[in-house]
Amino acid sequence: MKNYIFFSIVIPTLNEADYLPKILSDLVQQRQRNFEVIVVDANSNDHTVEKALVFSKNLPLEVYCVKKRNVSYQRNYGANKAHGEYLIFLDADTRINTTFTRNLYMNIREKKGHIFLPTLTAEERSAKNTVLFKLINFVVELSQSLNKPLSSGGCIFISHFLFLKINGFNEDLYVGEDHNLVQKARKIGHRARILKDVNVVFNMRRIKKEGEVTVLYKYLLATAYMLVNGEITDKIFMYEMGGDRYKELNLSGKENVKKDAVKLKELFRKTSAFLRNSVS
Repeated sequence: MKNYIFFSIVIPTLNEADYLPKILSDLVQQRQRNFEVIVVDANSNDHTVEKALVFSKNLPLEVYCVKKRNVSYQRNYGANKAHGEYLIFLDADTRINTTFTRNLYMNIREKKGHIFLPTLTAEERSAKNTVLFKLINFVVELSQSLNKPLSSGGCIFISHFLFLKINGFNEDLYVGEDHNLVQKARKIGHRARILKDVNVVFNMRRIKKEGEVTVLYKYLLATAYMLVNGEITDKIFMYEMGGDRYKELNLSGKENVKKDAVKLKELFRKTSAFLRNSVS
């Protein structure tokens, strides 16, 4: 098993010098080394590539640099370079435990499916976050019974065969490319299965930067738009990528609540009319 590539782990990056080494360190610590790692960097301005290459001594790692800054394009590019039977798509700011690849391998062998989703947990443990992520996982699992199922963010495990069959990620979408991939699989008879004992730690940096209310509103709006209209190709709100955006996080406490309220009011004004026009 040591030299057998069952998984190809694809990680798209853009200015992730602060976060990428953490997930690569997690991969170094995996108890089952049945994988290769493919980092696809979108012309970062920081030291993302240099920091990734440091891990080539301890991981079967390939780093590719592309000019196009598009997360779907980067994931598809990595998949085209992959040798594994299954593709694991992870975001650069996620974290995993030491039994991640072992548990995932055992689940796939036992359940014999083609597409799987992890159980998400918050990086910062609190009563509020525990309840929030239980709700998120419940909604994602419940949605698998619907015609338009949801994904657990960009963390998806899919057989190489199925990925190619459904033509990978849609590079023309503004957001929701992860949900779209799960929905395309569902249309041809492959329902995603939620794995209770395969956990991915979700980074809260966007919530800290933009505020809980704003981020929640964006997610709810995107989900509603997708369920009603389908694919999201228009910029219905600002959703920037890149780890450099999180160098300085937002304020906390009462001041952060006030900023949330102001941003939410403006965001609602700009997007509510757009959504009404789209569904009419």
